[in-house]
Amino acid sequence: MITDKAIIYAVAINLVCLFFSGQTAAYQPNSTQQLENTYNLDTTSLSQLYSSSTDDIWLQNERLNDKANAALEFISLSVNHGLNPNDYHHDLLHRIDPTHQNLGDTSNAQLFDLMLSDGLLKLIHDIATGRLDPNIVDPKWSIPRAPFNAITFLQQALTSENFKDSLLSLIPVSAQYQQLIVAAKRYQLYVDHGGWFNVPRTLKLRPEVFHPSIPSIRNRLAIEDATLNVVNIRQPNYYEEKLVHAVKKFQRRHSLHADGIIGPATIREMNVSAADRLQQININLERLRWLPDNLGKRYIMVNLANYRLTAVENDKVKLNMRVIVGKAKRSTPSFSSKITHIVLNPRWYIPNKLARLDLLPKQQNNPNYFDRYNIRVFNTENGKKTQIDPDTVDWKTVSRQRFPYSLVQDPGKHNALGRLKFIVPNPWRIYLHDTPSKSLFNRNERNFSSGCIRVEDPFALADFSLRGNQSNSPALKTLTTDSYSTKLEQPLSVYAVYATVWLHDNEIVFSPDNYKRDQKMASYL
Repeated sequence: MITDKAIIYAVAINLVCLFFSGQTAAYQPNSTQQLENTYNLDTTSLSQLYSSSTDDIWLQNERLNDKANAALEFISLSVNHGLNPNDYHHDLLHRIDPTHQNLGDTSNAQLFDLMLSDGLLKLIHDIATGRLDPNIVDPKWSIPRAPFNAITFLQQALTSENFKDSLLSLIPVSAQYQQLIVAAKRYQLYVDHGGWFNVPRTLKLRPEVFHPSIPSIRNRLAIEDATLNVVNIRQPNYYEEKLVHAVKKFQRRHSLHADGIIGPATIREMNVSAADRLQQININLERLRWLPDNLGKRYIMVNLANYRLTAVENDKVKLNMRVIVGKAKRSTPSFSSKITHIVLNPRWYIPNKLARLDLLPKQQNNPNYFDRYNIRVFNTENGKKTQIDPDTVDWKTVSRQRFPYSLVQDPGKHNALGRLKFIVPNPWRIYLHDTPSKSLFNRNERNFSSGCIRVEDPFALADFSLRGNQSNSPALKTLTTDSYSTKLEQPLSVYAVYATVWLHDNEIVFSPDNYKRDQKMASYL
């Protein structure tokens, strides 16, 4: 049975077709399907939205109501979020605005109402949950979001006391997101003013040298650094102290070693265009929209792209430390979990893949390797695991493709997990842990683990994790060589994200796209 409301909706769709057949000579749609394909109308969602009312939503006496003005403003400001307002019919809506048409032109009025509903529904969804599907553009992203229904949200917002505030409530409130919005506006201005010129390549320039490229470098940095003076310089070719300070600041903001030496890497980052930086910011705004709205009062955030871990409590950073993450071929995924246990002096049950590909070659090159590093070898026969002497095996004949043994490394100074292991259940068997190789944290790029996350200060992280949990457990530092495991009564949320633009120490930091995940997302944006 076809209801009156369904007939009204069908008429509205036909009005859209009539409008375009009269206004667009190159294309004259003759079906709803053609209209959906060409103008990206979601007629299914519109049918649901209008099914509860036969009245226009945005018009009163063929004139825009206050909610329509708020909706149009919201669409206009979508550009600040790295989105294209025309994906939400921005220009079309202004062309068919009933206030600019003749009175009594009901076809344009009804068309406007329909198109504004469609554009706003799309934008509500994209701001709330992200425009792109992570499963397609970043399969390594596995952080779930709560279900969200844009139609239900809009219907509820339309009945609220302040419609504009309801729309604004969709915007993520995290400091990360808000600061990236500010950065996007700034870099949009750079783009609008032509960006910046390329700095010529040079040999390494150290402080207190004279070089003809120094003025170009100073002028380039001054575009982003308002504190840098570029006029009335007595010795323009001299690499003086204030410029050294500006170079170090630039290097920190671009994840370089902040030594003040202007080398190829620093020049390369200076020559990344303003448009490319803006795109990088927009990509990471999209990633932040994928995150849950509420991360919790206490949580751990690991940024895989800039190799940092922060511990947050009541929106304040309590810990900030360096981490080591997976190499490009064994990249660490973006995931969420909870720390459930902390193990002191852990044993390392070595994954078969690492045993075959990494440790077997070392044992083949050095027959004492397993003994030296306290690695025990086990063989499984008839379902029973038995320890064997590694000296009884001719390792030269063992194949990487068929490795019948399992390896376990005992606690000790050589143990790859160090003193502490943090259990975070996940499908990839990734965990956070200490490492005996402390010097590796001094490296600028720290993506050379096999996927797990090594933390710089594991005992500080343990103290934060256990706070308010185990009142009667011993202090971990007081235990020596014994293995000890403690369960968190209140598991601590952990989020591992890949973000190449990030707020660090109240400063926007750009990181290299070592996992090439930005590169893939850019093709979709």
